[in-house]
Amino acid sequence: MKESRIKLLLFDFFDGKTTSIQRKLIEEWLLDATNQEIYYQYLDEWESAHPQFSPDHETALSNFQSVLNGKNQDNSNVLKEVISTGQFQFSRWKSFAAAACITLVSCFIFKKQILYKAYEAAAGKTATYCLSEGTRVILNSNSTLLVPRFGFGDNTREVFLTGEAEFKVTHTANNDRFIVSMSKDYQIEVLGTEFIAFSRARGKRVFLKNGKVKLRLPEGKQLYMKPGNLFVSSPNGTFNLVEKVDARPYTAWKDQTFYFNNTRLSDVALQIQEQFDVKVRIIDTLLSNKRIAGIYKAEQADDLLQILSELMRIEITQKEDIIELSTPKLP
Repeated sequence: MKESRIKLLLFDFFDGKTTSIQRKLIEEWLLDATNQEIYYQYLDEWESAHPQFSPDHETALSNFQSVLNGKNQDNSNVLKEVISTGQFQFSRWKSFAAAACITLVSCFIFKKQILYKAYEAAAGKTATYCLSEGTRVILNSNSTLLVPRFGFGDNTREVFLTGEAEFKVTHTANNDRFIVSMSKDYQIEVLGTEFIAFSRARGKRVFLKNGKVKLRLPEGKQLYMKPGNLFVSSPNGTFNLVEKVDARPYTAWKDQTFYFNNTRLSDVALQIQEQFDVKVRIIDTLLSNKRIAGIYKAEQADDLLQILSELMRIEITQKEDIIELSTPKLP
């Protein structure tokens, strides 16, 4: 939607003048995290022109925190109480807008915090989790898996991955599908199998170890994978399926190991950034295109940087929060 149109629509929403269809449009628009900042900017602008809003911040925050921590047995009553006890004070003619705003914020802005529990792996570490129905997940460094707090729905077990993870999916008696959502356009659907999924800024990747997998792709496309297949997608949406690949480059991270097979240094730098949450910059193009091969154990960034320094004769410089790789100057 155009910025001018969404502004008018949001102002009508804050005024309580929108239809159910218009509220649905706003709902879908807010699912994009980049739009949430715009929402708050317009809310602040509207409130400045309509100063009826006078919240009891401490009580409201305490009640909301109780919801997140699961301390209140009837979480829906907390939100109702916030409205009914006057903790949010609106003039009578704005009461509908108040209820609508609170519902929208609680259901969509904080949807993930309320409905999903986050399983995480810190920088340079892996973490293993067993889900309620028996599926085993190993998260790679800097990865997050969102799992429903209140159990899976009927016939479907859906989780949301950011980063990289190995899944050993348990087959259920009811043949419930297991879905790993890497974004709205990329989903992995299985019944019971073993695979590794990768979902970061530089693209998506799926390596199938055992069983069968169906991939849901942009524009309604579907792709079926067999054991040994590798699926790779770039940020621009292009993808490729390789029939048979060596598993080691895609499983080495579980042992805090890096597997390089004629790998460019620029790709190595990306792996260091993803694995250890440090920024790496290569000074010149010639150096970034140099290649390295081998299997290297590295539990922290310095371990791998030392290996690169010795093998490739690279000069490593720490500048504030950036690590620079460069070719040593001749004496």
